Amino acid sequence: MDKEIKIGVVGLGWWGQVLTRCFREVPGVRIAAVCKRRKDFPEEILQNSNYYPDMKDMFEKEKMDGVVVSTPPTDHLKPTRLAAERGIHIFCEKPMAASLEDCDKMIEVCRKNKVKLMIAFKHRFTKAFSYLKDNMEKLGSPLWAMYTYPLWKVDDPGWKFQEKGTRGIIVENVVHAIDGLVYLMGDVDRTYAEGNCVVFKHPTLPDSAIFTLRFKNGAIAAIGGGCTSDQRISREYLDIHYEKGLAQISGKLDYPFNLRLLFRDEDEVEKHNFERSDGVREEIKHFIDCIRHNREPLCDGTEGRKSLAAALSVLESIKENKVIQI
Repeated sequence: MDKEIKIGVVGLGWWGQVLTRCFREVPGVRIAAVCKRRKDFPEEILQNSNYYPDMKDMFEKEKMDGVVVSTPPTDHLKPTRLAAERGIHIFCEKPMAASLEDCDKMIEVCRKNKVKLMIAFKHRFTKAFSYLKDNMEKLGSPLWAMYTYPLWKVDDPGWKFQEKGTRGIIVENVVHAIDGLVYLMGDVDRTYAEGNCVVFKHPTLPDSAIFTLRFKNGAIAAIGGGCTSDQRISREYLDIHYEKGLAQISGKLDYPFNLRLLFRDEDEVEKHNFERSDGVREEIKHFIDCIRHNREPLCDGTEGRKSLAAALSVLESIKENKVIQI
């Protein structure tokens, strides 16, 4: 029988509570401790976990195999460092951090202490994306893609639109679409973007944008994203073309169940419906598997940094009205 995996959670807002419940679903996993400065969450979320208002106190008193970091991105570095220095593996919510400097520090402290750093980009773990990734060799070189990723207006708890913080919806949410294309097409070389401030009306940080990506392998893509949609109708759609095939992924935002795949030298179109696919639960199982079997995460710190760099370049392109080289 596999040994019990003890997990801590730092940051217990709405999403931290969702992750806590999902981790508890995994056989052989126990939430040993949770940390939030204010005890303003439902009591039922604790169950048999210890509560700490101070994260340093939690790291000093608890023996944990892994920790979930679900604080605002500006606060990802400190718990990552505290965990890494104690040999605890890290499951860090996206975006990886608020700055590339913090990303570099996170990567270095985890490398130095030989712990795993996983960035939680759930689209990589949905079955439509993973099935397409498994067929990459057969598809050949990526050529072109269009990605519609329409969020609706969401609550801002006070940290999503800060010039020296998360810097808005592009970094906080549309980064999922960026990472999906990095995963399926390759590293981004440069970006050009146009954006608007029409929902939150922040004077400098856009809440909707359309932008192009030029990849280092020569492929091109465009993403339209932001928070001008409506939850009742919002759907994501990705049309991606390769040298030897084409793929279409679609579904409810963050739940792209449907995949149509055509290889150019075949007559029939493959049609898949992965109705039970849940990227969040799949990425959590992957993290636990990495701990149990000493495997490297599918999306480590280096990968997480790439997507943040592209998202930040989109903001810079909008501000400077020019192409930004990454």
